[in-house]
Amino acid sequence: MEFTNPQEAEAKVAARYRVFFILWVAMMVSLLFLLCLAVFVQGSGRSNRTMSYAFFAISMVLVIASLLIKQRQLRQAIENRQVALLQNAYILGFALCEAAGLFGLLDHFVTGSSNYRFMFALAVLGMLVHFPQKDHVRAVSYKQF
Repeated sequence: MEFTNPQEAEAKVAARYRVFFILWVAMMVSLLFLLCLAVFVQGSGRSNRTMSYAFFAISMVLVIASLLIKQRQLRQAIENRQVALLQNAYILGFALCEAAGLFGLLDHFVTGSSNYRFMFALAVLGMLVHFPQKDHVRAVSYKQF
């Protein structure tokens, strides 16, 4: 993108960043809603430690994969200067972290275990790491790095 006016370029960056920030907030609210659902609705499953540990392992893999995939796609987006790749990187990272929270909810309802809190903590930690950065949008919009 070629901008003749620096204010115009920064306005475009701010608008794109606002979209990423709104998506991030929506996903955090979604995780909070799922956590409230787990806290206030009693799990009716039978205790199964093996399944609970499997859900935790899957959640951990999802959060780690979200970080690795986002980093790789972010690098590609900056190299190719494609906003679509940047958007995919953020959305995929957000979705994988939310999936970790969903496995926590599944653990709560299937096994009745209280280990779901750790999976939600992983999901929220992953989402905090995925907080949108305006520098990424600037780097994709015009050469900065």
